[in-house]
Amino acid sequence: MTQRPTPRRRIIERRKHPRILTPSSALVSFKCHIDPFQSEDRAEGDGRLIELSLGGCRLLHDIPLEIGKRYHLILQVSKKSLPIIVEAAVVQWIQENICGLKFSSMQAIHESQLRELLLELRHPAH
Repeated sequence: MTQRPTPRRRIIERRKHPRILTPSSALVSFKCHIDPFQSEDRAEGDGRLIELSLGGCRLLHDIPLEIGKRYHLILQVSKKSLPIIVEAAVVQWIQENICGLKFSSMQAIHESQLRELLLELRHPAH
């Protein structure tokens, strides 16, 4: 008897932009966007950037974040690079103290900085 080969499971990548692992020193500061109809305290804190792409990031955070909430981010990937400001990023998923954010608003100058930084991270100079 011959055994049929088991079908391979295909993983479908839905991301538009490739993710890049960031250096362990890459940091992020975040602040929840103000909603004029809510009087609750705004989440504010720091975290460590784990992965970065043109469309979003994955970060390790120290305070609880909420899926669907918008945050203002300041990304500091290295001491050599300028901080990159993301005006709005929306939490897509949370797993314990790691979350994924999708960038929804960024000025062109910061998007340009991010593109350059991602190229550097992909192809570091030796």
